[in-house]
Amino acid sequence: MMVESKRENDTLIITLPERIDASNAAEAESEIESLRDLENQENVILDADNLQYISSAGLRIIIKLVKREKSVTVTNVSSAVYDIFEVSGFTNFITIEKKDS
Repeated sequence: MMVESKRENDTLIITLPERIDASNAAEAESEIESLRDLENQENVILDADNLQYISSAGLRIIIKLVKREKSVTVTNVSSAVYDIFEVSGFTNFITIEKKDS
């Protein structure tokens, strides 16, 4: 299993892997979708504590999630990954919280 999850009240917390790119995006998306179908929570938090790189394939997964869910937040984002979110415009429409240094 590539992603892990836990539930806290009405929030599904999904822990992302170290990388999401073309080589593993389909598997990551499938696992995230399966978790969503099982849990069906109001809010989703993507914990990016382990995430070191995300490609456009990974960003597409997040866009799909944002379109489906009431609330999506990405937390524990490193500076390098935050830059990817910022350059791609994600910081304009989704809450992205940097990791405490």
